[in-house]
Amino acid sequence: MDKPKISYHILNADDTYTKQNSVYAGTYTGNEELSVTFRIWNNYRGTEDVEDLENFNIVAHFLTEEDNALLPYLTMAVNDMQLSSIIEDNAYVGTFIDPVVLSGSANTGSEEYAQNYIPVTVTFKADAGAYLKDHDLKSLVIEIVEL
Repeated sequence: MDKPKISYHILNADDTYTKQNSVYAGTYTGNEELSVTFRIWNNYRGTEDVEDLENFNIVAHFLTEEDNALLPYLTMAVNDMQLSSIIEDNAYVGTFIDPVVLSGSANTGSEEYAQNYIPVTVTFKADAGAYLKDHDLKSLVIEIVEL
C-alpha cells in the first residue's frame, strides 16, 4: 500500500476550500491577529486506499531563521482545540493532545469524508508593545512530521 498522500486546502472567504500550497495571510498591524484556516487531507480524491497517517506533529518555522524569534506569537488549533506546543530547534512543534488518525481510504474529496482530513487554524498575535517592522513580509512554512 502507498504511503499517505498529504495535501493542504485553504479556507476561502466564501467558506469553500482550495487546494494550494501557499496563501497570503494579510498584513499584521498590531493588536490584531492574523489567522489562516486550512484542512490537511490524506489521499484527497484518491481512487485507491493509501496508508493512514497517524503519530504526527504539525511543525512551523519561518523561512528566514532570524524571523523564528516570532514563533512564540503563533498558536495552532484543530477543531477549535489548541495544540500543545513547544519551540524546539527554531521550529514551533504542535502536538495533538488526543491521538489523531487521518484515514487513507479512497474518497471523493467531499465533506462527508471527515475521517480523511482535519481542520487547522494557525494564528499570529504579538504581545502588546512587541516591536514589528511595518510591511515586513514573512514566510511561514507548515509541515507534517511523522513520529
